[in-house]
Amino acid sequence: MKPDYFVSLKHYYGDIVRKLFFAAAILMLASLPFFSDRLPVSTIDSLVIIVAIGFFAGLTNPVEPFPAIINTLTSGVAVVIFEYYAVLTYQLNSASDPLFLADQALAIIFLFALYYGTKTLRAMMIDKN
Repeated sequence: MKPDYFVSLKHYYGDIVRKLFFAAAILMLASLPFFSDRLPVSTIDSLVIIVAIGFFAGLTNPVEPFPAIINTLTSGVAVVIFEYYAVLTYQLNSASDPLFLADQALAIIFLFALYYGTKTLRAMMIDKN
Protein backbone atom coordinates (compact mmCIF):
# COMPACT_ATOMS: atom_id res chain seq x y z
CA MET A 1 0.00 0.00 0.00
CA LYS A 2 1.30 3.44 -0.92
CA PRO A 3 1.54 6.19 1.72
CA ASP A 4 -1.21 8.82 1.75
CA TYR A 5 1.34 11.48 0.76
CA PHE A 6 2.10 9.61 -2.48
CA VAL A 7 -1.58 9.36 -3.36
CA SER A 8 -2.03 13.11 -2.88
CA LEU A 9 1.07 14.01 -4.93
CA LYS A 10 -0.28 13.93 -8.46
CA HIS A 11 2.87 15.17 -10.17
CA TYR A 12 5.46 12.77 -8.79
CA TYR A 13 8.03 11.81 -11.44
CA GLY A 14 10.72 10.44 -9.16
CA ASP A 15 10.48 6.99 -10.73
CA ILE A 16 11.37 8.51 -14.10
CA VAL A 17 14.25 10.47 -12.57
CA ARG A 18 15.50 7.30 -10.86
CA LYS A 19 15.52 5.43 -14.18
CA LEU A 20 17.25 8.31 -15.97
CA PHE A 21 19.94 8.53 -13.28
CA PHE A 22 20.46 4.78 -13.43
CA ALA A 23 20.69 4.87 -17.24
CA ALA A 24 23.25 7.69 -17.04
CA ALA A 25 25.30 5.79 -14.44
CA ILE A 26 25.29 2.68 -16.66
CA LEU A 27 26.38 4.70 -19.71
CA MET A 28 29.13 6.39 -17.72
CA LEU A 29 30.33 3.09 -16.24
CA ALA A 30 30.24 1.25 -19.57
CA SER A 31 32.14 4.00 -21.40
CA LEU A 32 34.70 4.73 -18.67
CA PRO A 33 37.30 2.17 -19.83
CA PHE A 34 37.25 3.67 -23.31
CA PHE A 35 37.50 7.33 -22.31
CA SER A 36 39.31 7.36 -18.96
CA ASP A 37 42.46 8.84 -20.51
CA ARG A 38 40.48 11.71 -22.09
CA LEU A 39 38.38 12.76 -19.08
CA PRO A 40 39.11 15.92 -17.06
CA VAL A 41 38.99 13.92 -13.80
CA SER A 42 40.78 10.81 -12.60
CA THR A 43 39.33 7.33 -12.96
CA ILE A 44 38.69 7.11 -9.22
CA ASP A 45 36.86 10.46 -9.28
CA SER A 46 34.76 9.18 -12.18
CA LEU A 47 33.86 6.04 -10.25
CA VAL A 48 32.91 8.06 -7.16
CA ILE A 49 30.65 10.25 -9.31
CA ILE A 50 29.04 7.19 -10.92
CA VAL A 51 28.42 5.61 -7.51
CA ALA A 52 26.98 8.91 -6.21
CA ILE A 53 24.54 9.11 -9.13
CA GLY A 54 23.48 5.53 -8.48
CA PHE A 55 23.12 6.35 -4.78
CA PHE A 56 20.98 9.41 -5.53
CA ALA A 57 18.82 7.28 -7.80
CA GLY A 58 18.28 4.82 -4.97
CA LEU A 59 17.37 7.56 -2.48
CA THR A 60 14.58 8.91 -4.68
CA ASN A 61 11.18 8.50 -3.03
CA PRO A 62 7.78 10.19 -2.98
CA VAL A 63 7.81 11.03 0.73
CA GLU A 64 10.99 13.01 1.34
CA PRO A 65 11.69 16.27 -0.52
CA PHE A 66 15.46 16.20 0.16
CA PRO A 67 16.23 13.55 -2.51
CA ALA A 68 14.15 15.55 -5.01
CA ILE A 69 16.25 18.63 -4.23
CA ILE A 70 19.49 16.65 -4.60
CA ASN A 71 18.30 15.06 -7.86
CA THR A 72 17.30 18.41 -9.33
CA LEU A 73 20.58 20.08 -8.39
CA THR A 74 22.62 17.09 -9.59
CA SER A 75 20.76 17.06 -12.90
CA GLY A 76 21.29 20.77 -13.48
CA VAL A 77 25.01 20.57 -12.74
CA ALA A 78 25.37 17.44 -14.88
CA VAL A 79 23.64 19.05 -17.89
CA VAL A 80 26.07 21.98 -17.77
CA ILE A 81 29.16 19.80 -17.32
CA PHE A 82 28.34 17.18 -19.96
CA GLU A 83 27.15 19.71 -22.52
CA TYR A 84 30.23 21.84 -21.95
CA TYR A 85 32.49 18.87 -22.63
CA ALA A 86 30.35 17.77 -25.58
CA VAL A 87 30.81 21.18 -27.21
CA LEU A 88 34.52 21.21 -26.39
CA THR A 89 35.01 17.71 -27.83
CA TYR A 90 33.03 18.65 -30.93
CA GLN A 91 35.17 21.75 -31.49
CA LEU A 92 38.44 19.88 -31.00
CA ASN A 93 37.49 16.75 -32.94
CA SER A 94 34.18 16.16 -34.69
CA ALA A 95 30.59 15.06 -34.27
CA SER A 96 31.64 11.48 -34.97
CA ASP A 97 33.95 11.36 -31.93
CA PRO A 98 32.53 8.70 -29.56
CA LEU A 99 33.32 10.90 -26.54
CA PHE A 100 31.23 13.70 -28.04
CA LEU A 101 28.35 11.27 -28.58
CA ALA A 102 28.59 9.94 -25.02
CA ASP A 103 28.76 13.43 -23.49
CA GLN A 104 25.86 14.62 -25.64
CA ALA A 105 23.75 11.59 -24.68
CA LEU A 106 24.50 12.17 -20.99
CA ALA A 107 23.60 15.87 -21.27
CA ILE A 108 20.25 14.92 -22.84
CA ILE A 109 19.54 12.26 -20.20
CA PHE A 110 20.28 14.72 -17.41
CA LEU A 111 18.18 17.41 -19.11
CA PHE A 112 15.18 15.09 -18.97
CA ALA A 113 16.04 14.26 -15.35
CA LEU A 114 16.21 18.00 -14.59
CA TYR A 115 12.79 18.54 -16.12
CA TYR A 116 11.09 15.68 -14.27
CA GLY A 117 13.00 16.38 -11.07
CA THR A 118 11.87 20.01 -11.14
CA LYS A 119 8.26 18.97 -11.73
CA THR A 120 8.45 16.60 -8.76
CA LEU A 121 10.10 19.20 -6.54
CA ARG A 122 7.50 21.80 -7.51
CA ALA A 123 4.69 19.38 -6.70
CA MET A 124 6.23 18.58 -3.32
CA MET A 125 6.58 22.27 -2.49
CA ILE A 126 3.06 23.15 -3.59
CA ASP A 127 1.57 20.14 -1.81
CA LYS A 128 3.10 21.27 1.50
CA ASN A 129 1.46 24.71 1.23
